[in-house]
Amino acid sequence: MNTKIIITSGKKYIDIDAYSSIIAYKILLNSLGYANVYAISSAKENDSICPLIKELGFKFDNVTINKEDNFIILDVSNPNFFDNIVNHNNIIEIIDHHSGYEEFWKTKKNIKVSIQKIGSICTLIYEKIVENKKENILSKNLCKLLIAGIIDNTINLQTNNTTNRDIEAYNNLIKIGNIDKNWYINYFNSCYKDIDTKLEEMIINDTKEEFICNLLPETFGQIIVPNINIINSNIQKIYSTTCKKRIGY
Repeated sequence: MNTKIIITSGKKYIDIDAYSSIIAYKILLNSLGYANVYAISSAKENDSICPLIKELGFKFDNVTINKEDNFIILDVSNPNFFDNIVNHNNIIEIIDHHSGYEEFWKTKKNIKVSIQKIGSICTLIYEKIVENKKENILSKNLCKLLIAGIIDNTINLQTNNTTNRDIEAYNNLIKIGNIDKNWYINYFNSCYKDIDTKLEEMIINDTKEEFICNLLPETFGQIIVPNINIINSNIQKIYSTTCKKRIGY
């Protein structure tokens, strides 16, 4: 039996950045001659993986994972948060943009680790595609998939963690895919179209608890809203939802 390479992410939930980068990295590795590579996640998809994204036609693989299979982890480097399918003894690569576990992985000499301060993992995967001269794999829909990961994680290139590399990747993907520059509006509209009735669920699905360092909160998350008034008018509901989650209701 041939050893498989499983590309996956975290266990709490999977967002568009992880979803898109997992699929794109699999396509890249396939183009480089790695045939036994699979994109898999057992985590719940949050609302950033909206109907517009699902219409692009990409899907995770459904295969049996064996004890000898190897794992590539994207968008998370804290081992406590790896997808439950991961065999920690068989990790071969980690690509992340969340600081805090650089020193931990330095002791793992057999694992290729890249933890960079950048807005989106999709930017890193786009850069790998370019480095390997595989721009031919960037179909219109794959460009949209990677763009969605970048604009969601950087809130349309506006957050403090947005880098020039994210902006360059976004602009190049727009050009390569011949995509309307206003496509991001369609994406965000698709994400928050049910926010009035699903606000509490959306908050819970995009909130996680993790100690990284004393400078950062242990509970954090993000949610896309079309207007700040949605937050202001529901602040009590948001407070009550997050508090209930914290104490395990």
